[in-house]
Amino acid sequence: MKRLFFFIVALAGFVWGKAQTEEAASSEPQIDSLYVSLLTCAPGADAYKLFGHTAIRVKGEGEKSFDFAFNYGMFNYQKKNFVYRFVRGETDYELGAEPTDFFFSRYSEEGIEIDEQVLNLTDEEKKLLYNLLVINYQPENRVYRYNFLYDNCTTRARDIIRDALLDRKLRYKNRGEEYEETTFREILHRFTKGSPWTAFGIDMILGSEVDKKRSQMEQMFIPSVYEMEVGDAVLAADSTQMAFVRSVKHHAPTGKFQEVAGFPMGPVTLFWIVFGIAAGLSVVDFIRRKATIWFDIVLLLAQGLAGCLIAFLFFFSEHPAVGSNWLILAFNPLVLGMIPVVLVGKKVMKVSCEIVNMSALVFTLLLFWLSLQWLHPAMLPLVLTLLVRSALRLRTFMIELVHRKY
Repeated sequence: MKRLFFFIVALAGFVWGKAQTEEAASSEPQIDSLYVSLLTCAPGADAYKLFGHTAIRVKGEGEKSFDFAFNYGMFNYQKKNFVYRFVRGETDYELGAEPTDFFFSRYSEEGIEIDEQVLNLTDEEKKLLYNLLVINYQPENRVYRYNFLYDNCTTRARDIIRDALLDRKLRYKNRGEEYEETTFREILHRFTKGSPWTAFGIDMILGSEVDKKRSQMEQMFIPSVYEMEVGDAVLAADSTQMAFVRSVKHHAPTGKFQEVAGFPMGPVTLFWIVFGIAAGLSVVDFIRRKATIWFDIVLLLAQGLAGCLIAFLFFFSEHPAVGSNWLILAFNPLVLGMIPVVLVGKKVMKVSCEIVNMSALVFTLLLFWLSLQWLHPAMLPLVLTLLVRSALRLRTFMIELVHRKY
């Protein structure tokens, strides 16, 4: 009920802000003064809020006063085939505008803090920024193809603020090795520490591209990183320079932050327990020279279904970094084809399939020592579980094959 209330308030604010912004743009009121600031929202409890949010506040006083929060993070989840398009990376976000009071209350009620950095822009730069935002807000301009790593609510705000600078150049602090040795994956890990299953899911679908060292500018896709960079940046013109941020305001939340209840056991613990069960069962099966097929079918089903997701992202998604995932070798839909082979296939086919499966699993295990791709720690017991059972089945099938010949 509380989430429904927040949604209704946000929707009302968005609709009202849309009407007011379009009216302000069409009537071109006389503006006596403008106040421009960068709004950075702290991470929230839900998975899609773990990394925070960015918006631009523009407050005008004059013939028609206004106070809007321009937000590049709006999307319509009721759009046809939204989930399918989201998985494929074809999610279209848009620039929204809502009264700043609505924006503040929406996050404040959820216990989320907001930092406001008042930007040290000239009057001409403020007007240019406002005009650029209004142009961006036009129906034919407001929609863009969202890309979490390279084109999101923060990078859009960063770029339009940069475009509004006239004769001055924005210079960020040179952080040297602090950025040169940091990858996208390491940045994402900072925000998923309290959500182990989210971290595991992200690490499982993102490939080697996110393990490359990233530039200072590339790492500004995270709201808090961009906030830090803006806070240390300077505006330079000729031989003079000044701080990019004039002042900072902290907006404390009025509501209480509520953690989202997750699975009580983390993936590392769970998969080591599963490995222990698989290892114990394998010892028993080794002694009796027979595999516990029902247990293996469950594992193969899980391996194959996970492979369906990874393969779909690998081959069909526009999301960045999912097309460089080495886990596609061990986790792919072809594993599902092993189930009927294990149940009723010919002995030679069983042995051949297990050799291929074991080879893929061994290579995946080697990724922990190779520099091709970083793997989540929970992947170690998971791969070991699949490998132990595959080795046990291969031994069983080879014994059956030998007995059939003799």
